[in-house]
Amino acid sequence: MKYVLILIALGICIALIIPSTASISSKEQVIEEDSQYQSITKEEIIQLTDEFMRLLVQETDQDYQVLEFNDKESLINAFGVVTTETIAREYVNFYFYEENGGLYIVATETPPWFNKQNDYDVIQLEHNKVLVKQENQSELYGDFEIEMEFTFANQEWKITNITHH
Repeated sequence: MKYVLILIALGICIALIIPSTASISSKEQVIEEDSQYQSITKEEIIQLTDEFMRLLVQETDQDYQVLEFNDKESLINAFGVVTTETIAREYVNFYFYEENGGLYIVATETPPWFNKQNDYDVIQLEHNKVLVKQENQSELYGDFEIEMEFTFANQEWKITNITHH
């Protein structure tokens, strides 16, 4: 009889312990899922925005012919390290034209852009997507806001949307 009572007590203890360990492991799973959120660093934001602008502002000769690239497609491909083809194509088509077998830059101002010296907000949109918002001011554009969406895919961040207000 004594053994039966001990076995019942052990059974009750085990029954109480199993649900609590199950809830612990589900909490651990939630934490693991939350840790899969990718956060972008200040250095990554600066590197991507600087490289984007470096590609957009090409060195040219006196006739505005681009020295490093011969056509729009090669420049669009170069943008692939920092942004999507859609965004690259939009900016390249606006700021460059092809003529007589060469690539030329349109003589105009650069777009209102991210200023690494100014404060900005980073908003987590999804587990692999953030929005960087920054308010700036320039002589040419006055007060403006730039919003850039960064997406983490294939182990790297890329600019996936740009909006100027």
